[in-house]
Amino acid sequence: MLMAPHPDDEALACSVILQQAVAAGAAIGVVYATDGEDNPWPQRLLERKWHLNASDRERWGKLRGAEALAALRFLGVEPTDIHFLGLPDQKLTRLLASDCQSIITICARIITEWRPTELLVPSVYDTHPDHSALAVVLRLALCSLIGWDDFFSAWSYVVHGDSRAFFDRAQNIPQSPTETATKLAAIRCHKTQLHLSRRRFLAYSTRPERVLQVGPAEATARDGAIRGVARQPASLRISVKLSPQPMRPARSAFLLLGRDEDGALRCITWRLAPRSACVEVRDSVSERPIGIGRYHGNASEGEFVIPTGIFSSDHPLFLKLERRLRLRFFDEAGWSEIPPVLAVQCAEQGNRLAEKLFVSSR
Repeated sequence: MLMAPHPDDEALACSVILQQAVAAGAAIGVVYATDGEDNPWPQRLLERKWHLNASDRERWGKLRGAEALAALRFLGVEPTDIHFLGLPDQKLTRLLASDCQSIITICARIITEWRPTELLVPSVYDTHPDHSALAVVLRLALCSLIGWDDFFSAWSYVVHGDSRAFFDRAQNIPQSPTETATKLAAIRCHKTQLHLSRRRFLAYSTRPERVLQVGPAEATARDGAIRGVARQPASLRISVKLSPQPMRPARSAFLLLGRDEDGALRCITWRLAPRSACVEVRDSVSERPIGIGRYHGNASEGEFVIPTGIFSSDHPLFLKLERRLRLRFFDEAGWSEIPPVLAVQCAEQGNRLAEKLFVSSR
């Protein structure tokens, strides 16, 4: 089963994997989170229309869906095996930070009912905000399926960005010349996307497909400005090192997502203000202040200490720094997953024990 954020992601990131699954006789299921309807620049170019309304976007989404069906036919996937969730394109981070429990429930139900043996999901390290947000939704869906890793394997893939955290550890999928040619044909089906990104899109046909197994080890590495995270029962220490940007970012803020003691999803946010010793932490939905954090450091690097008392220590947290340039929708990095407090404490005890054993053996 492939979970894709937009039509075209199946061709760019998983064409070879799908071909090999079809050749092996596997049943295939493909789920698109969005229709890709909010993709204005190619639509403006093709339709020669600057102002796009809701019906324009709906028409564009249907066109992109038809392109995805054509691409999947090249890859051997039948239309009856394809499903569109119709979530809002370019708004999955906002959905995640406000109220996404219903979407998590839907994704968990789809996975449970279809019962895959191999699940392909976008990576939390992808720099497209829709991709990394969907990755968090699916991680939360998997967390709700107790013991899911006893029944199937989950693998993440990256479409956008050059994440060291992902590519340094991911596995390459070997591809034959025939599979490469078929992948190129599938990519060419997405004609709407080739008008502005032809060279970049066609180059994906020869880029090796890579996957990283989803699990506790996947969350250990981080990209971008966030260099380290230390979780305590009621606080979070976040080390940051800020690279200079040639243009002023459109937004610079942290998002921290998790579950409270009642199991409800909560999200808090605070501004990236490295010149201020105090930072106001707000609820992302109501925007009401819920606490004060501290910053120690200078304008280029330092440490935030953020109160996390509203979150349950028994559930993971997901952290992201939105630092996006104006006129662009890619982030510097994706999300970081932070294990529950008990898992962190167990890992720390294991490290201390290993150090003691190493010293005693010498």
